[in-house]
Amino acid sequence: MKARFRFLEVGAALGFVLLLGSILFSCSSSSSGDGDAFVVRTTGNAVSGTTPIVIGGLWMVYFANENFTGAAGTDLNADGDTTDDVAFVVRLNEARETNLGVAAMDAAVLANEIFLMVDEAEDGTDWSGTNGTADTVLLHWSRVADVVTFVDVLDPGTGSVPFVVAGQQLFYASAGAPVGADDTSLSVLTAAAPTTPAPVLNQDMGGQLRPTLLGVKDELLFLSLDETIEGVDLNADADMLDANVLALLDGQASGRRIANTGLALRDDDTPFQARLSGPSNWLAAILVDEDGQGQGSLNNPADFMQPLLPDSCAGVTDVDTTDEVLHFIDVADFFLGTLGAIVNTGLAGADRIVVVDGFVATLTPEGDVGCDLNEDTDMTDSIARWVGAVTPIMPPRDPSQLHAVAAALPGGSFGLSWLGDRFVIVVDEAADGDNLDGKVADHDLVGWLDPDAGFAATWDFTHQNGSNDFFGTGIFACGSPPCNSSNGTSEPFAGASWMAPEPSESRLGLTFLEEVPGTNALIGSLNTNLRCDLVAKDTDKTDALPVWVDFEAGPTLDFDGIGYAVDPLNAGLVIANNHAYFRVSEAADNRDYNNDGAMNDSILFRNPLAQCNPIAMATSSGLQGFVIETDGARGAGFFSSEFQAGLDFNGDGDTNDLVVRYFLF
Repeated sequence: MKARFRFLEVGAALGFVLLLGSILFSCSSSSSGDGDAFVVRTTGNAVSGTTPIVIGGLWMVYFANENFTGAAGTDLNADGDTTDDVAFVVRLNEARETNLGVAAMDAAVLANEIFLMVDEAEDGTDWSGTNGTADTVLLHWSRVADVVTFVDVLDPGTGSVPFVVAGQQLFYASAGAPVGADDTSLSVLTAAAPTTPAPVLNQDMGGQLRPTLLGVKDELLFLSLDETIEGVDLNADADMLDANVLALLDGQASGRRIANTGLALRDDDTPFQARLSGPSNWLAAILVDEDGQGQGSLNNPADFMQPLLPDSCAGVTDVDTTDEVLHFIDVADFFLGTLGAIVNTGLAGADRIVVVDGFVATLTPEGDVGCDLNEDTDMTDSIARWVGAVTPIMPPRDPSQLHAVAAALPGGSFGLSWLGDRFVIVVDEAADGDNLDGKVADHDLVGWLDPDAGFAATWDFTHQNGSNDFFGTGIFACGSPPCNSSNGTSEPFAGASWMAPEPSESRLGLTFLEEVPGTNALIGSLNTNLRCDLVAKDTDKTDALPVWVDFEAGPTLDFDGIGYAVDPLNAGLVIANNHAYFRVSEAADNRDYNNDGAMNDSILFRNPLAQCNPIAMATSSGLQGFVIETDGARGAGFFSSEFQAGLDFNGDGDTNDLVVRYFLF
């Protein structure tokens, strides 16, 4: 007999009851401590959904929206209005939240220290004591002192990244002018001295700098230098007009100095990536703007000793300066000043960079190189290209290796990601002009490639071990045994509508489309939990299912997952603490999981990576993005819609709010 499966959400009780077969799990919010794994608790205030949830260890910061909190709005920071987003701190294992009484925009957690980014005008407080309430400031709070204190004024030029945490340090750009000869406005704080910033130094004899943060990858900080502010030509192009010149900082250890790469970026949204292979030893990659770099074309095939393009593009030149071109950096050598540490690959790129061990990849717009790279008779595609991080530059260029990716794919991958030391792409068959799965309709198909195979490397789209039909996609192709290639109930191809930007815990999250094996009349709907066979839901073949792939013997790309229908364009799949978390669509799955009498909600599910034990945790929301926010350490937070749940979670007399809920791992 198949088990019944549903969950009942509780509003004020802040818990859940899950009925799975004959086993009853009952959890309430009255207990506390680290033993309360997966107990869902609810914060006491509404949020707008435009502010972040910040998780660090056992701490969570969320931003209560005054206008939505309470029947008529609530002034939470005592500034006389109800228009702010006010910071609340939650201790996850104690179900305790504290109103910091400050209107804030963002937060960071460093050990047990909480930092806030605050617009003084919004908060109605002159925290800095100068310039009225015109500053954006960095504030600090800890439970030990239990008081919010001023730390520093943030650089007014700070972009979308106000601070980053790396190497147990918090870095930010200060508005204060550098003082010492090699001082910069980039400042650093530690948990031991959370209100005493120290300047990060420029390279020896490099002079003063005012960098801004672009972000951090594997504890390598990417910084932007503005020539118009520095009054110095930082990339040797004989002008001082470049607003984004790349600098790097080793964030793994204290006391490291900033180093200018001399590479001009198009803007502060330029993609970058880094792969750490040992202490302070990264392979990094960036897209360099030809126009800003001022060295003419950086991707003219005629300027390279080895061919960059397929033979069919022989004679093609590129003399314009409108492209972004992939460069890689041996960071350890770069910090040592080694000649040749920065290398131009000659590959035009856009939107996305991937770095694996010894290789870098990007998406090349055919129009930027003036060449039909995949020989499909047009030049409108975005082609996945890669090259070894060695010289001379010799990128694979056989058109059979160059596929058009689904660059508009949701999830943050742009259709290009990685797993281990292999590249993973989703190919748009229609754009590629290639029928890779032999089926009548075009699909967005998942493929992988091992770049270590060099010029012999090929993209693999058949995810099944020939000697064992229960490897890879074979599991998904038939739902339950018997399933094998001899009786025609096994399909080796996989389609995806969403892919995560990067793997976690040696797994890559993506969706598995029923429509690909569904073209086989012998294969039915896969919404049956597959081999778990817990619940039969809908009978169509139109759904996207959550999977967390890894490589098995063969190698074969193995699609572990579960037969639940997720939002195909907003699956939000997160892998953390040996579990997968994903956003199930009641409408697509044809079941009312939160028992509200309607099948139109988004539900947060979890499932262990190596088991078949799906559990509906709570009503989620339709917001775009990952279904939970977590640092992967102790717990997670997520947005939950009262309207979808039909419950007044925060007790303000309506069911119109969006709230933050959370749980421990």
